[in-house]
Amino acid sequence: MLRTGLSPLATTIRTERTAPVIAGMRLRAGKTGSGKGAGRMVALAIATARAAGASGKILVRGDSAYGNRAVVRACRRGKVQFSLVMAKNAAIRRAIDSIAEDQWTPVRYPNAVQDPDTGAWISDAEVTEVPYTAFASTPDRTTARLVVRRVNDTRYPDALFPVCRYHPFLTNSELPTIAADIVHRRHAVIETVFADLIDGPVAHLPSGRFDANSAWVLCAAGRSGWGVHPAHL
Repeated sequence: MLRTGLSPLATTIRTERTAPVIAGMRLRAGKTGSGKGAGRMVALAIATARAAGASGKILVRGDSAYGNRAVVRACRRGKVQFSLVMAKNAAIRRAIDSIAEDQWTPVRYPNAVQDPDTGAWISDAEVTEVPYTAFASTPDRTTARLVVRRVNDTRYPDALFPVCRYHPFLTNSELPTIAADIVHRRHAVIETVFADLIDGPVAHLPSGRFDANSAWVLCAAGRSGWGVHPAHL
């Protein structure tokens, strides 16, 4: 069963006034956190959105499985904006460490946001941004804005100095820092989509034969119609 090891990648499409609609879904080609194939999924989702009539700006939002150069390349080729969570590697940590204390700006979210590390609900945080060049040693070298949100780590209430957790994402959007963070955090709606799928039709996905799994996913996506997020457009 899906709950014991199978993990999907999914893309959905939504507008300001509509709920997410599934554009594509596939089983991960690698380990649970693998983003293999995400670039192709985003490219197809962008094409689907355009074919469905999206003629304005498209923003691709995604978690760390989509924060890779294949996805950024797909966004640039598709002439869309991106807002993608970045894994905290050494280069990202150096960028975060370069931020001066007086650069942080408090932000209060319109609705509580679930912390991805602890599951706690928060409504207060601080954000800032720094220029950042991602994938610097590759042909997909990309300079954009690294927006960083930090929250107090409630696991250490008695620490002598505040302990914070940092959540960076790379974006080329034109939104001001706080607005970019608030808009990016809305991609969490994909968790509701996954919850509905896992507790519904995907709970019956056969896992003994992977060719059967693939056929089932294609049929399920076909019945669902068009849509996008991974990423979330």
